[in-house]
Amino acid sequence: MSDEPTKSQRRSKRFIERGGPGWVGPLVDYKEVELLRKFLTSSSKLMSRRRAGTNAQEQKALKQAVKQARFMALIPYVGA
Repeated sequence: MSDEPTKSQRRSKRFIERGGPGWVGPLVDYKEVELLRKFLTSSSKLMSRRRAGTNAQEQKALKQAVKQARFMALIPYVGA
C-alpha cells in the first residue's frame, strides 16, 4: 500500500477561497468573465458537473452567473 492519494483525494476544488466559513458574497459573480469562460465549452454551453468538477451549489451559482453575463452581453449565447 502506498501513501499516494486516491483519485477522489487528488481532485482539486474549483472555488477554494469561496464559500467557506465566514465567506460573504456569491460563489461566482457575473462580472468575472474569465472565470466563467473556464466553465463553458467551445460552443458556449455550460460544462457538466462531472467535467467541471463542481458540486450542486457551485453549479447552480455558475448557471445563474452565466445567464446574467449573457444578458449583460459579457459572454455570447452561442460560440463564435
